[in-house]
Amino acid sequence: MTTRIDPAARVRWGDPRWRYGFGLVTIVLGAAATNLISTYSLWFLAIGPAVQLLGWLILPGPLWRRLLVLLPCLVAALVLVAGPDFAGAFAVLLAGWLFARHRPVLSYLALLPVIVLSFVLKDLLNEYGQNWVALLSGALTTVACAWLAWALMLWRRRTLDVRRARRWLRRAGPARSAGPDSPDSPDSPDSPKDPEDPEVAQAPQVPEMRPAPDAPRSRAVFGQSPVPPPAEAQPALRGDARPVNPE
Repeated sequence: MTTRIDPAARVRWGDPRWRYGFGLVTIVLGAAATNLISTYSLWFLAIGPAVQLLGWLILPGPLWRRLLVLLPCLVAALVLVAGPDFAGAFAVLLAGWLFARHRPVLSYLALLPVIVLSFVLKDLLNEYGQNWVALLSGALTTVACAWLAWALMLWRRRTLDVRRARRWLRRAGPARSAGPDSPDSPDSPDSPKDPEDPEVAQAPQVPEMRPAPDAPRSRAVFGQSPVPPPAEAQPALRGDARPVNPE
């Protein structure tokens, strides 16, 4: 099974597929480690953001996009520690991912389920001990919405490709119908000629050859030998074919 990633441009270092997978896993682990902070494990406050920072730097893509979403995503992972009332931070993480991956505007519709879920969790969960429910449901919803954003991107791309193909067919249709092999084309040998065309008018007119009315018809044209003349018209030659002297 291969990992599905978008066709990325050439990167300066490493393999884009390897960087995509390793960067994604590192970002998720960093955000998860940040939420393990407690009174007895404050050292996760240093490890979690550092690991998440490393993941954003490894992820392939334009550097300015990754740097622009770096600080908001680090703050969003820290805010999730406060409890279910701040579950809307998942929408910030998802928006940063879509921006870093250069998703189209249509893909940002996938943020709506995450935002709706944050309001639902705020009304249902009222204790800090229920924060793990908010983290688990928010993480699963964020992953599902990330796939939804990817599907919206593919749908938009295919729609644009179909529109471009139809537009190209409309432009190429008249040119194809009037091609040199088409009967309607002026370059076609089967197309009728316009008598008012100057090229047709200047062409020499070849007279039609018709046989004379009194000329004998020959059968040679039908693949037969010509008819010999009558016997009376041939001289009687015998022997050495010498003329006979009447005297």
